[in-house]
Amino acid sequence: MGIFCGGNHFLIMGNNISPVRLCFFCSLSSFDTGMPISTFKLIEHFSRRQDYTVNVILPSEGKLSQRVKACGIEPHIIPFNRLRSWRRFGEFARFLISFPRAYLRICFFLRKNRIDLIHFSDIIDMPFYACGRFSHARTVTHLRHCIENVPARFFFGLLANCFIDKVICISQATLRFSGCGGSRAQVIYNPGPDLSLFNPERSFPAIPGLPEKRTIVLTIGKFLRVKGHEHFIAVARCVESVCPGRCAFVILGNKFSAHEGYFAKVRDLIEKSALTDSVYILDPVSHETVPAILSRTSVYVHLPNWQEGLGGAILEAMAMQVPIVAFDCGGVGECFTSNVSGFLVDRLDTNAAADRVVQLLRSEQMRRQMGMAARNELISKFSYSKHFFEIAHVYNGLLA
Repeated sequence: MGIFCGGNHFLIMGNNISPVRLCFFCSLSSFDTGMPISTFKLIEHFSRRQDYTVNVILPSEGKLSQRVKACGIEPHIIPFNRLRSWRRFGEFARFLISFPRAYLRICFFLRKNRIDLIHFSDIIDMPFYACGRFSHARTVTHLRHCIENVPARFFFGLLANCFIDKVICISQATLRFSGCGGSRAQVIYNPGPDLSLFNPERSFPAIPGLPEKRTIVLTIGKFLRVKGHEHFIAVARCVESVCPGRCAFVILGNKFSAHEGYFAKVRDLIEKSALTDSVYILDPVSHETVPAILSRTSVYVHLPNWQEGLGGAILEAMAMQVPIVAFDCGGVGECFTSNVSGFLVDRLDTNAAADRVVQLLRSEQMRRQMGMAARNELISKFSYSKHFFEIAHVYNGLLA
């Protein structure tokens, strides 16, 4: 029977004091999206504390596992196929084949290492939520998306009520769309990016493929339909009609093997809009290269087709003192104050978004003032110290 010592996060086992045995579970091994980056920051922080022993479970080797090893932790690799969509039969079949063995191996690992608490990274880990309960570990999961589909929301809420002790929502919007009620879910804002990396005072090298003599209007998003690249093209078309030849409209995003049709649609739209000389699609870059691109950016545009959970790319732009023009959807409005750090416009209103971009392009002083306000707002609201303190408080409450 363990007794939790609140302030120092130690478990007293008889006469022995042992650190809390904490396990982070992440279904991605990449390091190019917000979820694995945020998960790594938690791993890095708690691995430095003497009152925690940190374990990590990943599906494969990759950039995330390399980062984890640099923290002195050897991640436990348990292969399994992610379930991205129930509608793709082949993907669903591969998931069903890999799931039972992975599930048993995870339960065995948790029991063998006497894990006190397992922290799942996001909703994509949902098939394994029950592992913690059956291994007698406390369970926490992050929810980083607004679950717009009502049946999916109901199903997530049902699983969370059965197997999760605490759901950490990254915004008020994700909480509203979570399907969880009462005290089981709470909002803890994601921290902003690493301010030592995303520092506008740094000197950055030139970026290949980025025009040097044009004003950069940027959007960041993988080529998925929910990211709304077609809205960015519509804004580019409007702005180009007002300020011809002035801007380079830059898209930074990876292509996906299962979404080639959407990428082709975006390319066709660029050609039909006569924007082939104005719209640039950059090859994928490392996370460390993103601030260099933002350092050359005058306006950051964010126009998704879904209810965004929060907007990690928005926070990165804010850190680099870049003013924002964005649809008011999901948790986007929780990132920054409209008319102070940027502009919110009604969802799908690309004409209003284009008007705001033009307004910013015409006033260097406005861009500078809003950019400075954006970084200050980011620092005050999305700090790492606050984030880590609130996460530790959740652990404390569950283990007490």
